[in-house]
Amino acid sequence: MGDRIDRIESLLVSEISQALLRDVQNPHIGYVTVTRAEVSRDLAQAKVFVSVFGEEAQRKETLDALQRSAGYLKQLLGKRLHLKRIPRLLFVEDSSLRQADRLSQILKEE
Repeated sequence: MGDRIDRIESLLVSEISQALLRDVQNPHIGYVTVTRAEVSRDLAQAKVFVSVFGEEAQRKETLDALQRSAGYLKQLLGKRLHLKRIPRLLFVEDSSLRQADRLSQILKEE
């Protein structure tokens, strides 16, 4: 079952990335990179981790806009993926890239 979940997570990352580039026309969504996805064992829900560029207010606005677009994205995924059940999408900020950049800057200063 683990291999199937891994494949679905990989597909979600790829397809959501493509949809954000090509299909979602929302000016409130800033620069976003889909970093990974975690799908529940029953395929009911997927946490989609995104790295968002910008200041705190811009990141919050982008995350809110992504969550509002989740239904549309789920509908697109339903058309593109051959799955019985498309998971409900929950967008979560992945701050690991920002933390790594901050750590790198700290190390350069020393």
